[in-house]
Amino acid sequence: MLLMEERRELILEELMKEGAVHVSKLAEKYSVTYETVRKDLTYLENKGLLVKSHGGATLKQNAIEHSFQVREKENAQYKKMIAQKALEIIPDNSSIIIGTGSTTLELAQLLASKSGYKIFTDSIPVASLLIKSKNQVFLFGGELRERSSSVFGGWTVSQINQIQVDLCFLGTDGFSNLDGPTSPSSSDVFVDQAIINHSEKRYILGDYTKFERKSLYKICDWSEITALITNKEAEESALNKLSASTKIITC
Repeated sequence: MLLMEERRELILEELMKEGAVHVSKLAEKYSVTYETVRKDLTYLENKGLLVKSHGGATLKQNAIEHSFQVREKENAQYKKMIAQKALEIIPDNSSIIIGTGSTTLELAQLLASKSGYKIFTDSIPVASLLIKSKNQVFLFGGELRERSSSVFGGWTVSQINQIQVDLCFLGTDGFSNLDGPTSPSSSDVFVDQAIINHSEKRYILGDYTKFERKSLYKICDWSEITALITNKEAEESALNKLSASTKIITC
């Protein structure tokens, strides 16, 4: 049997990968009681690493910004579903800005097999993925930012200011009890705000766990967003509350 410290480390690793964990599944996986798992989650919550919820817990973001490589592994299957739904609403031959983020990267993966689009991005992974596609692809210039694998700064924004696209797709770190999507980086927010201002339609891509997470900086008000694309697994009460502020597309 695993030592308590080892089990808690494994629970945290799973939480960072999946974004959420469930007491019943953890108890079965580690052959311990529900009460033992709850004590583990309470310990990790007191360390500021998660937020306990009914029957489980979600990863706590707040001021902690995980690397792009870590975020890319969180809730992968749900992000793929969101990306597929986003692809369905993109008209043929349209112009698009794809912002930095792991869910937006999933959308880029789908667009890589398409053709005829003009795609702009501040994300280095998105640009790398699309470089061999049959789309016209533009990577904004600027200072490199390791945490989000993107570019930022005045140079980046000046290039965004020179274009006007049909649609943009942006990621978010969460929006729990807030009046807009958030990001842990003020420099990323500065770029996202410019993207929003130069897009006819604006979409936020965020999996269902983002309803229980938030970060330091608000990107914009929900009134500035055309729609949020998220999973139907989000709690109905949260969906109903947010639907008063913006359109929600579920998958």
